[in-house]
Amino acid sequence: MATSRADFQNEEKQNCPICLGDFKIPRQLPCMHSFCEKCLQDYLSSQEEKINKLKQIECPICRQAVSVSKQGNPVSSLASQFPIDVILQSILSDSKVKVDQPCEACHSAGISSQAQNICMVCEEAMCINCSVAHRNQKISRNHVIISMEEFSSNPQNAIKFAKGFSCTEHDGEALDFYCKDHKSVCCSKCCIVSHRNCANVSELKKELPNLLQEIDSDSVNEQMKRIETHLVKFMEANESNISLLESQVNDLTNQISDLRKKINDVLDELETKVKMEGHIICKEETIQKQEKSHHCQSLINSVRNSHKVLETVKKYGTEMQVFLLTEKMTSQLSSYLDQIQEKYMKMETTIVCLEVSPKVKSMFSADLDHLAKIVSKQKLQSLPFPSFKRPSRDHLVQMERIIEIKDNENLLPDYSGITYLYSGHLVLADYANHRVCLVDPSNNVTIVCTLSDYIYDICLVNDDDEVAVTSPFKNTVQFLSVRNGKIRPTRTISHRYSSHGVAPAGKGKIVISGYCGGLESKYFWSFVSMGGKEEYCHEFNCQCYRSFTHVAMDVSFNHVYMTVSDAHSLYCFDITGIQKFVYTNDKLKEPRGVATDRYDNVYVVGYDSDNIHQIAPSGIVLQIISAGPLVNPQAICFRRDSDTILVVNDSDRKLYQYQVK
Repeated sequence: MATSRADFQNEEKQNCPICLGDFKIPRQLPCMHSFCEKCLQDYLSSQEEKINKLKQIECPICRQAVSVSKQGNPVSSLASQFPIDVILQSILSDSKVKVDQPCEACHSAGISSQAQNICMVCEEAMCINCSVAHRNQKISRNHVIISMEEFSSNPQNAIKFAKGFSCTEHDGEALDFYCKDHKSVCCSKCCIVSHRNCANVSELKKELPNLLQEIDSDSVNEQMKRIETHLVKFMEANESNISLLESQVNDLTNQISDLRKKINDVLDELETKVKMEGHIICKEETIQKQEKSHHCQSLINSVRNSHKVLETVKKYGTEMQVFLLTEKMTSQLSSYLDQIQEKYMKMETTIVCLEVSPKVKSMFSADLDHLAKIVSKQKLQSLPFPSFKRPSRDHLVQMERIIEIKDNENLLPDYSGITYLYSGHLVLADYANHRVCLVDPSNNVTIVCTLSDYIYDICLVNDDDEVAVTSPFKNTVQFLSVRNGKIRPTRTISHRYSSHGVAPAGKGKIVISGYCGGLESKYFWSFVSMGGKEEYCHEFNCQCYRSFTHVAMDVSFNHVYMTVSDAHSLYCFDITGIQKFVYTNDKLKEPRGVATDRYDNVYVVGYDSDNIHQIAPSGIVLQIISAGPLVNPQAICFRRDSDTILVVNDSDRKLYQYQVK
């Protein structure tokens, strides 16, 4: 701690506040803080730039500015210009100045010598040679010089010798005066320079009795001790914090080591997993892709051989051979195009990547977005379809006759749905008149069942001649029994959405389609049991608003075909909801009814385009049929287990029968 003049009588051993060891040649700054000469010199050397620039330093303890005059001396020897703290020196030597005190003049010159005398005027310790030289100087000839033993035997000499009792502004001048205006002691020079305008300056001896009554040296000393106690506690807390910091750094180092081990363990485990699962995926995908490549190569060879044979026959064969082979090749060409559309229009590119798990991600930065378990993903890349025209097959579908329905009721029917019974009878849904009409083989309406609301589509749902009709405005499907010359409603089931189209879905289920409602352009198709339980519902967006829909399934019940009239599109999905294709054509306007034949070809009627589109299972159009007076065809169905197509024409309320050849 720093030693002040108030506790100079403390007999406890003092330590240098810089090195915290015993004082060695204590040097005192004007602020009355003392330090070992070597410690002070080291501090001055560290402040060399400030000394050269400002000619001053700050006390390491109180930060008071201290003037430093180099006077041509290097910074490395400036500590010696500050006086020795004689009182502290006396305290450290049991109130006696150490006999081995060095000569200050020789020490400043870098010479080691023992001080034996002290000049009481200059207040400087000197060796024998410096004492003789001091007496020979004219200016110091009359100075009082006493021996070190005589000086140390009288404590009053030590006190008088101390720098703390002389003027800090004028070196060596005694503090003999007191200024009441400024309430401060001063020397004679201060009176002339700083206090010449002060009215209350008097000798310190005269004012001393009054001043002694005003001060309390014991209180000052006690406060000094409190400050010391506080500083000691602060230093102890500081040292304790240093120890805590060192302990925390060690703990963090150990934590980093543990974390590194855990991360390495995770990465080792992940590496093993990647190698194992990656090789499995690679092997499985390689086998599958090689099988596809082999199949594709076989198809390439078949196509290559076919067109080579045709070229050879055209060059060397007869006209009959060319005709027969061309007919055969036409069918083969359609088969090739179907296979390309189904299997080779999209190329599956399998990739492997790392997927992040929260446990692993928490150990890494947010940039490591691909880390945890290995997964496979597939990206479908479409290939351009061969740019050639499918051969025309206009003779595939031919119109046979027009059927006029004989209805005794004086109503204008609006047939929106049609289905065949196993008995050969037809059942028609009359949308506007809320009727279900049974038509016998002679085309007469024999039985009519009137329902409470509009009905849109109709289908046969089982072998017992039970049909289902949809009521789009009530979101219901009604079941009716058609047997024994009667049509009788059996039950009604509700659906959460508006139900338009209906078709059998096998295994005691039906598929219904319609509009989901709300402001979004969203549509649905749904598998529903005969009891009304929804088993699966697929919703999808479509860029149109509240259009009517029809629905059908292929003979194996693996694909759903659904028309959306205002979107001018036919959608194809598998039973899991994956979209297989969307069929659009400039010649298909507002598609309505949809049906499939026993070869899984799809037939869609265009209400505004007045035609029928025959589409392959792959989504490629096979034929557009516009023969006959088709005007606003509305619904379509196949006669059970035959190639006979019936189409309801909305303009004249007649049936048009076609035959697939």
